[in-house]
Amino acid sequence: MIYNEKDVFFIKKTIGLAKKAKGFTSPNPMVGAVIVKNGKIISKGYHKRAGLPHAEIEAIRKITPRDIKGATLYINLEPCFHFGQTPPCVDEIIKNKFQKVVVSTVDPNPEVKGKSIKKLRKAGIEVIIGILEKEARQLNEHFFKNKETNSPFIAAKTAQSLDGKIASSIGSSKWITEKKTRDYAKSLRDTYDCILVGINTVINDNPHLDGLTKIPVKVVIDPKFRIPLDSNLTNKHPEKLIIFTSCKDKNLDNFLPFSGRIQPNLEISLRNNNSSLLVKAGLEKWHKIISRGAKIFFLKEESRGLSAKKIAHILYDLGLMSIFIEGGAETIGRFFDEQLVDKVYTFIAPKIIGGKYALASVGGLGIKEVSDAPYLKEVMVKKLGQDILISGYTGI
Repeated sequence: MIYNEKDVFFIKKTIGLAKKAKGFTSPNPMVGAVIVKNGKIISKGYHKRAGLPHAEIEAIRKITPRDIKGATLYINLEPCFHFGQTPPCVDEIIKNKFQKVVVSTVDPNPEVKGKSIKKLRKAGIEVIIGILEKEARQLNEHFFKNKETNSPFIAAKTAQSLDGKIASSIGSSKWITEKKTRDYAKSLRDTYDCILVGINTVINDNPHLDGLTKIPVKVVIDPKFRIPLDSNLTNKHPEKLIIFTSCKDKNLDNFLPFSGRIQPNLEISLRNNNSSLLVKAGLEKWHKIISRGAKIFFLKEESRGLSAKKIAHILYDLGLMSIFIEGGAETIGRFFDEQLVDKVYTFIAPKIIGGKYALASVGGLGIKEVSDAPYLKEVMVKKLGQDILISGYTGI
């Protein structure tokens, strides 16, 4: 691979353009494109949202074929090869007679992976691959995880004191971090498809779980279906709410998705189960929440409750490519116990809460030997007022 400083400069431009759509392209990747001729940018574009034109097409449509002939296209991800909601970009690139295409990284999608590069070269177009590949992969880390493992990208966020506490011994937790830190954490929500919490967080904090620029899907793990009907999540944008609860009915093998009215056969099944919780308290409450547009999924409880792995799998099947876990401690701990967390965001306030009964930021079973603890990789430290954010990848 032979490239120069200008190639690096223009690829950085594509990554900067791609970032403009952060949080709005899922399940598609973020992509930026720059068209260069005689050392100057003559057009640029980026993929704004799933279903809208891809970055290459955005840039191509702004100029004439005469301008494009002999130009170089810079793009942070291999052009698409297949028909989806839009036609293949690779064919448009060939049709417009680009002289050269510079790509950061190969697309991990099996329907594309290297096929577009091969087709471009077969058409006589020079292709350079691998400039700022690490940066390009990190930009689309959700997309790469999805395509390489057929599973969602999962991040866990905590806001804690210097001694690792998220609440005092009497449950006081507002506020451990500064407003600037909390706003930054809200901005992170904008980059994920759904925000997940446990029922204790809903009952204790009554959160909205909105981002700064969008309203993501909200997911609640609520084994005993304790979610209050007057909570913010059930009343404000309930169509964005997904609840996972338990069902002890042995006739339900896996899970039963709800969307709309309760089916009569399920009501009979639940009544025959003689569970006062499910029959007397559950049915009326389910009807009310479902009528507001929420979805309820029933899972069989395992030895330690609902399976985080099954929940992640269901969310992925629903098209939610990334999950941002915000608590509580037991919920985060369960995802760590099942080795599902890809990335960690830990906000630390320079405060000491103390107390052996004060709640720590991560619960669950935990590891037995310190040597078994996941060691964060590619650690980043960011100062936010008096607070500190430490982020990194678990490598699980």
